[in-house]
Amino acid sequence: MKNKKYFNSFCFFEKKGYNVSLLVVGNIAYDTVCKVRFLPGRNEATSIEDFNQTFGGCAGNVAVIASKLGVETSIFSSVGEDFKKSDYLRQLVKYRIDVSNLKYSPMFSTARSFLFSDEKGNQQIFYYPGASAELVRYKLDPTRFNYIHFTAGEISAYLDIMKKAKQSIISFDPGQEMFHRPIEKQILPCLPYVSYLFLNNHETNLLLKVTGEKNLEKLRLNNGIEAIIVSYGEKGSKIYHDGSEIYIPAVEPKKMLDPTGAGDAHRAGFLTALIKGYDLVMCGRIASVVASFIIEKYGTQTNIPSWEMIKKRYKDFFKENLSNLFI
Repeated sequence: MKNKKYFNSFCFFEKKGYNVSLLVVGNIAYDTVCKVRFLPGRNEATSIEDFNQTFGGCAGNVAVIASKLGVETSIFSSVGEDFKKSDYLRQLVKYRIDVSNLKYSPMFSTARSFLFSDEKGNQQIFYYPGASAELVRYKLDPTRFNYIHFTAGEISAYLDIMKKAKQSIISFDPGQEMFHRPIEKQILPCLPYVSYLFLNNHETNLLLKVTGEKNLEKLRLNNGIEAIIVSYGEKGSKIYHDGSEIYIPAVEPKKMLDPTGAGDAHRAGFLTALIKGYDLVMCGRIASVVASFIIEKYGTQTNIPSWEMIKKRYKDFFKENLSNLFI
């Protein structure tokens, strides 16, 4: 197992002038986001009140947001041949994301997600993996990246990359993969290589049940994880680190239109802040601010704030100035 590097060692690279970069690994997808009054049960139906088609996929979302916030970003994902002439690819290039690690499958089209959200923010997601499942067929040299973030996607390909990324800080957000993957075989073996683990409350409960751990601190210590960050939606988030449980409130948006991308936005905000040199509390707060902007419009990539917008909302909500570190 690699010797993990945490927050302070990562700042060393930035302070000494090394080229700091973020590789995001996971899926790219087209999202169809549907608004319904309620989520129907089995053999029930409901009408769709509104829908929007947007660019998405967890890896695509995190890469775009982090890049727009100033992080040099690359993405490793498998897409279809249809992606080569797409507006989505043009957007990635527009945001100066390194797309040289995109892999094009000749057999499948680019992944698609169909997301249904009710008036209370509850969701159901149907996912067509398409070309994203082909990621396991492709090889990657991870040694030139200082930081690698693994999102929901073809998790069976992740462990091999993690083992080779001996000099990288690794973060992992398994997301919905927790509910339809063999956790013991594909997710648990990854944890000893992870420095920052992102979960929501449902994923946390499932992971504790499968591992038999009494609490997240036990899980963190037994796997050598630096920090576990758990999102609780509108109730905020908690950071579990070094025996402490740090509560971060959810920053209120001007309006909540689409909560679909809140998780990806939160991760992108947290990682961006970490890379820029902020401590864990500030990372959590900045993540909360970024997420508050994203849910104000349909699509995770349609309302990304500037740093000036982040600083203003941060001050308005937390009643203190957001200091500039490496910005």
